[in-house]
Amino acid sequence: MEDFLADEYFIRWAKFPDAAANAFWQQLSADMPDKAPLMREAREVVYALSTPVLEKNDPAREKVWQAVLENIQQQPVHRMQRYRRPLLAAASVLLLLALGAVWYFTSTVTIRTGYGETREITLPDHSSLILNAHSAASYARSWRVTGRREVSLDGEAFFDVKHTGDTFRVQAGPARVTVLGTAFNVRHRDEITAVVLQRGRVRIDVTDGQGQPAFLLPGEGWTYSHQQPPVVMHAVDTLAATAWTRRELLLNATKVKDIINLLKDNYGYTVVLQDSTIGEREIKGRIPMQKEKDLLFVLSRILDIDIQQKKDTLLFTARQ
Repeated sequence: MEDFLADEYFIRWAKFPDAAANAFWQQLSADMPDKAPLMREAREVVYALSTPVLEKNDPAREKVWQAVLENIQQQPVHRMQRYRRPLLAAASVLLLLALGAVWYFTSTVTIRTGYGETREITLPDHSSLILNAHSAASYARSWRVTGRREVSLDGEAFFDVKHTGDTFRVQAGPARVTVLGTAFNVRHRDEITAVVLQRGRVRIDVTDGQGQPAFLLPGEGWTYSHQQPPVVMHAVDTLAATAWTRRELLLNATKVKDIINLLKDNYGYTVVLQDSTIGEREIKGRIPMQKEKDLLFVLSRILDIDIQQKKDTLLFTARQ
């Protein structure tokens, strides 16, 4: 590995890869497969040592700094010989670089959305996801170096995965979705996980070992909750399942109580029904969701009800 780290062309490729350098080193790796692991390890070292790793508000940095201060206070003061000072300085730099590398390879990047907010994200492998309101997605900070394509999801997101030949995984609660190149919707809320496949093919495993893996084809869906075994649905309206990415609702005999759950999950509202039968009514059609006020206005007209808002509480009252 030292030979790679001493090669200027290798270091320049590790920091600033281009097509010609990629072709050269990939061919070398193919010609000398026994050197490939050393090459990958050397590239990770170059990348880690050339990447800024200390952030202003990083709790880990503060913890390390406090430990250094405490250690200084506990050590007796000795006059240091001049020739040892450069060695100590070099050792300190190496220690900081090592701590930074550990932080880089063990930390994650997390993206969150608030109530009523959606966000489009480009992942390090150029796959994309649209994160729905009140959701969070995270992935390893070292993705570009390790090539580990895995996203953890809490909430709802639509994934459009770029085909690179490497496995792509989404962890949503107890469900692990494995794909090669596809587009699909994942929702994990209130201990219920649902997957709808738009194109491609996915495999779904329940990480607690319950049941057999499920393989979905386009137009199929999968749901799981702790109270019941996984269920595969063979005919799912993918346009309706992904309508939120276009800022709209497509309803097909959808009960009002299901829309109430959406108001809670995506906007943080608590809904109070003056008449419980309102929740059992069904709605068909398209409702715009550009603004939450638009949604509430359309609901009040369709259901012929008054909707009163008091902070985060909505009161649905039947009109007389």
